[in-house]
Amino acid sequence: MFTLTVRRGKRMRIRRSHNLGLEEARRRADEIAADLKQQYSLTSAWAGDVLEVRGTAVNGQLVVAAESVELVVRLGFALRIMEGPIRTAIENTIDQHLD
Repeated sequence: MFTLTVRRGKRMRIRRSHNLGLEEARRRADEIAADLKQQYSLTSAWAGDVLEVRGTAVNGQLVVAAESVELVVRLGFALRIMEGPIRTAIENTIDQHLD
């Protein structure tokens, strides 16, 4: 199951279910973060089962659970106008790593 909602034009939320287990999901979250770093110059750091991501005009969290991952990202004003292409690229990255 895959859902995406954008709330108040500021926060993008992407949730993806998986059957990988927590350890494998965390490993793949690292791969997702590496791709996002390459695409958007984001940095990341683990805080428990939450991968904090930050960049210029972007910050958020990739929450990893045994059966799902959820990315919540706040886009700065300048990036909100490109939300559609950014969302598509992030969805593609997540799908590639979780399939």
